[in-house]
Amino acid sequence: MLTIDDVLRLTHEVTRTGHWYIDLDNNTVFWSDEVFRIHGYEPGSFKPDFKTAINFYHPNDRQRVQKIIEQTLSSLQPLDFVARVLHQDGAVVLVHSTGEIKFSGTGRPQYLFGVFRDITEEEYQQRHNQRLARSLENTHEAIIMTDPDGKTTWVNAAFTRITGFSRDELMGNKPGELLQGHDSDPDTIEYMGVMMSRLEPFTAEILNYDHSGQTFWMRISCQPDFDENGELLGFASIQNDISSEKQLLLNLETEIDSRKVLEEQLRYIATHDELSGMPNRRHFMQNAEAERVRSRRHDRQLCVLLADLDHFKRINDEYGHAAGDAVIQAFARLCNETLRIHDLSARVGGEEFAFLLPETGLEGGRVLAERLRQGLETMPVTVGDQSIPVTVSIGVMETVPEDNDVSGMLAKADKALYEAKHKGRNRVVCAST
Repeated sequence: MLTIDDVLRLTHEVTRTGHWYIDLDNNTVFWSDEVFRIHGYEPGSFKPDFKTAINFYHPNDRQRVQKIIEQTLSSLQPLDFVARVLHQDGAVVLVHSTGEIKFSGTGRPQYLFGVFRDITEEEYQQRHNQRLARSLENTHEAIIMTDPDGKTTWVNAAFTRITGFSRDELMGNKPGELLQGHDSDPDTIEYMGVMMSRLEPFTAEILNYDHSGQTFWMRISCQPDFDENGELLGFASIQNDISSEKQLLLNLETEIDSRKVLEEQLRYIATHDELSGMPNRRHFMQNAEAERVRSRRHDRQLCVLLADLDHFKRINDEYGHAAGDAVIQAFARLCNETLRIHDLSARVGGEEFAFLLPETGLEGGRVLAERLRQGLETMPVTVGDQSIPVTVSIGVMETVPEDNDVSGMLAKADKALYEAKHKGRNRVVCAST
């Protein structure tokens, strides 16, 4: 069974606490075993005296400690101080000493008794906690802590600065109820709620509202806090104002969209005729060649038309170039309304147009060409108060395996077109195979 002395000894060892006293009758000093150990010595390895005890203190603390003890002896009041002690190995140990005068049965001061405790680790931890608290308070990131129900228990200065809410306004409230509004993404809010209910860490970006109602973006990194027994203490969240980052991203997306529009416009300009809005010769030649190869590979019919507006120069001379432009545009509209979606059309010259008709033989090409001819002949082109009669001549050809390029195909269609012009214009002529 443990004796009282055993309990006292174990208590001193566990708490790193010793006791000492000065016998005021003979001015001798006593150290308990733990006091020796705090100084780095084996218990009883030497006999301490008052001068020795004082010299164990750090040079910068000796005079203060001696003065405190002398004042206690003269005033008979308790002492209480913290000072640095030099360990045998040269390390500095921080100790907390408390003591008081013990009197004899006759009321005479007999002992100055004190308790000596090593608080080095405690002080280190306290200073570390103080530094940590200052860092959390002064960091630019917004930090918030909540209880298990998600209600605010602590925020740093950055959080109040960014949100505009005071600590008093935030305490005891759920931050989302104060900061989220009608433009905050409901899916993100639901996601954060689900992760908190699962007690899982998460990162999310959310649009918030400050105290004045202005919106700002926050990136939230949140994780649950547990004690040593696994019980939930609450949630801790580090939040960053990413409004500038979001604005830069929005500006970049706008810039990218603008560039895409510009690139699309440039591609259109490079491949289309500005006046008619139809593809130009370059675009026609590239796509017609691809279609020629495809039709030949799959042994499918392919027809090419070449059309020329009749007496176009005379229209320009008699009615003016604005009238000529109106005629071009009118014929382009007619082509757009008449051709199938997979047919290819283009303005390949001043008043010359080319058409490529996939899956179409010579007769099919002739029928479509006739529709174009009749459509233009019966369609009045009006400029101002003048109605301008316009006709078109069209040559039609169907490709054969011997046709090795689009230029050769156009040449055959052009030959049929020349024949249509020679026969009086306003007609369709098919090339002989």
